[in-house]
Amino acid sequence: MYSILLIEDDVDIHASIVHLLRKEGFNVLQAYDGEAGLRIFETNSVDLILLDMMLPKIHGEQVLRAIRSLSDVPVIVISALTDELVQYNAFENRVDDYVVKPFSMNILNYKIKAILRRIGKVQGSVLNYEKLSVHVDAYYATYDGDEITLTTKEFEMLQLLLMNSGRVYSREEMLTLLWGYDYYGDMRNIDVHIKNLRKKIVVDCIRTIKGVGYRIDKNGSSL
Repeated sequence: MYSILLIEDDVDIHASIVHLLRKEGFNVLQAYDGEAGLRIFETNSVDLILLDMMLPKIHGEQVLRAIRSLSDVPVIVISALTDELVQYNAFENRVDDYVVKPFSMNILNYKIKAILRRIGKVQGSVLNYEKLSVHVDAYYATYDGDEITLTTKEFEMLQLLLMNSGRVYSREEMLTLLWGYDYYGDMRNIDVHIKNLRKKIVVDCIRTIKGVGYRIDKNGSSL
């Protein structure tokens, strides 16, 4: 189990990220301010850090410099600051990625796994269901060897359901994971994407759970 240190003071965003990370099987170390974040970092072994910039007690930039004086552990900055100079300084301090709020939880998940994969922590995978294959790393899907043309959101939706086959996702959960925690769009957007996805993937595997949401039966496999 890989350990991720989350340093984020926004309670709602913090809770959403913790939910995502635990669902994905990560051990999560949590801090709500820069001082606590550094203390946890200095006393624990972590594989990756998610770091907000606007933190109480010690600003994220100072936290980042302190981390870099001690370690090359991967760091993903999560911040509402879009100023180019702030991002430039972050990359000068060797961050691995800079994610601007608001963001998709699903995309954050992909970024985390891409970085861990790059440093040899996580292996790439292909998700399969009968003749349907979803190539997680390369971001494309095939049916019986032929590529299927999917939009980004259709691909992410299919991957989410396949990675958690048997689990029912409500429309609210899918909106949060795929569109971001502060997306307030129409939940019928999910139904439209599911309808289009069913037409494209050929395999009849997406089940509607009336009054709840959607799932894919546990008949698939991952390699």
